[in-house]
Amino acid sequence: MSIFFAVACEKDDPTPVPPEITFLDGGLATDGSFALVRFEFYDGDGDLGLKQDESEGDQQYNLFVDYYEKQNGVWVLKSPIITYNVGENKYDTTDLHLRIPFIENEAKRPLEGETEVKLLYDFNVDTFRYEMYITDRALHKSNRITTTDFVVN
Repeated sequence: MSIFFAVACEKDDPTPVPPEITFLDGGLATDGSFALVRFEFYDGDGDLGLKQDESEGDQQYNLFVDYYEKQNGVWVLKSPIITYNVGENKYDTTDLHLRIPFIENEAKRPLEGETEVKLLYDFNVDTFRYEMYITDRALHKSNRITTTDFVVN
């Protein structure tokens, strides 16, 4: 995950502001092994990201991703992705949720920037997309974004 960010210098506002995200673009890796999704983020509270030692309960993830496949013209939620592990003779379940790393911001100024994430998909489908949202450290949820359709040739 790549993150670029800036700290804005605005007057302090004590009102909690949920983060906002905007889809920028996406595509498949050149070898087709994963999908890339790039989006912008803005957090008015400036409390975005999780520290390494924060990994329990509501702080386990802060980027939540749902995976959809197009089946007979209808979008079907398929996450978590379930695959069969032949070697172990069992099914594996993979959530696509991720962690945005902690962004140091002692002044509690608004944060904005962009990030790119690598996401898994089922190689046996023709068309898929993702829906995602983020949460800040105070657990405020952002808006949900939907990617463009990914078409596998």
